[in-house]
Amino acid sequence: MTQYAVIGPGAVGTVIAHEISKVAAVKLFGRREQQVVLNSGSNDYKINVSSLLLNSDTFDVIFVAVKVTKLASILPALQAMSHDNTVIILCQNGMGQLDMLHEFNAVQAVVYISGQKTDDYVRHFQDKKLILPVNQELQRISQRLDATELELVVSPDYEAALWFKLLVNLGINTVTALTKNTAHVLELPEVMQLTEQLLQEGLRIARAEGLDFTAQTVQDIIAIYRSYAGDMGTSMYYDTLAGVLLEYDYIQGELQRLARKHQLTTPLLDVCCTLLTGYQYKR
Repeated sequence: MTQYAVIGPGAVGTVIAHEISKVAAVKLFGRREQQVVLNSGSNDYKINVSSLLLNSDTFDVIFVAVKVTKLASILPALQAMSHDNTVIILCQNGMGQLDMLHEFNAVQAVVYISGQKTDDYVRHFQDKKLILPVNQELQRISQRLDATELELVVSPDYEAALWFKLLVNLGINTVTALTKNTAHVLELPEVMQLTEQLLQEGLRIARAEGLDFTAQTVQDIIAIYRSYAGDMGTSMYYDTLAGVLLEYDYIQGELQRLARKHQLTTPLLDVCCTLLTGYQYKR
């Protein structure tokens, strides 16, 4: 029987653990033993969290759903709970952090799970989808979890999906973090215009990296934003409210590095990166 673990009792990790628990044994790990409540739909579910430091078990499949800013700190525990054939599925926004898991059999999922954690209460907003690269073992994992509401999509278009989500995060995460406002902020025409201009810069970077995105890509992303509930925030928005470090180095920062590699001019992205850097200064 496959042994599953999820590291990170935030919104993403809690939703994943809850869905897996419908068909298999799974442990959700955090810094300490506790219980969280997941609100999904109209129901509340109590979910136990085990201490990662006290764990002595090994697992076949591990979903890592901590913030990228915490990834390095859990590597010793991740090593201890893995065996030679363990599959690590990294469930984080951004690009570039998979290099930190080069010693593991690890892949990065494109994550479409939106929610908010406040204290020990997790509110799930929408989506339960992870997009994965083509891999026979990942296909088997997807089939085993097929009876749950967690969609594990093994896609030949994984690279495009990863980039598309990076652009989605570029727009909405940037404006919600810098304004400290939820998706309501996009109701302002001037904010929506700024967001679209930022996406255009991101699109140029993606094309320089070989992605076959058209101008319609930006409109597709705008359509996604318009589907959001107004009170929905982003992970970066909630991090600014909490006063913690942001994941921007692997979203906006990664795009800025690639723009410089291709000698692209990205004035709006540069300003946003400067402001996000300022937010993190001496925190």
